[in-house]
Amino acid sequence: MPYKILVLVSGAERFELDNQSLVPGALLRDGHEVHIGDVHTLALHDSVLACDRTRLSGPVSPGDPMPLPQTPQGPIEEFDLVWVLAGPHPDAGTEYFQLLWLLNQRVPFVNGAEALFFLNSKTTLGALVPPEHRPSSYVSNDFGFLNGLVRGVPDRPWVLKPPNEGCGADVYVVSDEDRNTTALISSATGNATSRYDSYGRAVIGRAERYAVLQEYLPHARTHEKRVILAGENPVSGYLRFPLENDNRANATIGARYERLRLTPDEERLVRGIGKRLTEHGIHFAGIDLAYPHVIEVNLENPAGLCYHKRATGEDQSLDAVRAVLDSLRSTGKLL
Repeated sequence: MPYKILVLVSGAERFELDNQSLVPGALLRDGHEVHIGDVHTLALHDSVLACDRTRLSGPVSPGDPMPLPQTPQGPIEEFDLVWVLAGPHPDAGTEYFQLLWLLNQRVPFVNGAEALFFLNSKTTLGALVPPEHRPSSYVSNDFGFLNGLVRGVPDRPWVLKPPNEGCGADVYVVSDEDRNTTALISSATGNATSRYDSYGRAVIGRAERYAVLQEYLPHARTHEKRVILAGENPVSGYLRFPLENDNRANATIGARYERLRLTPDEERLVRGIGKRLTEHGIHFAGIDLAYPHVIEVNLENPAGLCYHKRATGEDQSLDAVRAVLDSLRSTGKLL
């Protein structure tokens, strides 16, 4: 059955080899009416949701210019499905998620607005992953507490990272032996002591920020895998390796990647997590797996299809979108 589908993207000048070109292209090949909407133009016009949007008339390829809006501030409530593949500007996050939530009350989403807001975070990993498959993890804005954890166990490394950033931003491996550790934890939690001393809390207000301290997994250097789930089905992904002089395995910052292969145990685990995801209204996700641990779950615009294509030349996007639509139908989100 063909659907009328709105794909919300970031409004970049050109399509890249990523989900924002692969997903709309695959939906077109599957026979659907596909519109591209600029997520930064979401608005409410006398109780009607709208954004700048354009109907795609043909295939899109990396390097093609992003189409100019055919329908500036066009209504978007008549769609059968919305697929969100971009996040908000940091200064507009609250309003963005409120508008998405309101739209999601009227139109089905591939990943529900509530899930995008609450579960696309390192803070909420425990809601999706069984405890035996989670690395030890702490989320706090208390510098003394996090610093005490690291200093309390000599020779035990940890990963320090922000709860809601991606692509390797501000991710560090820290340990009691590293002289930079205290400074890095202080910075990650807002440098509150130095800022209060320099400016006074009465002037700058509260400075503390939340940070994540997660167990370091040595085997992740050679066994970390990004797995793309469409419903409960692992449909794509890649094996990734950090550079020799880096601890981060993000392909966006130069990590090496290869074809994904899952062991039977890994496949059972990710399918089980896929079932949990669909129960939370999530039908397209990227799982960072270093078996038996799941490090992160990515919901907004998880890379995997693109790096599989770069590594192998194979385009798995059509299989992925068909599996997503099957999952939405099987859970009653689509007819």
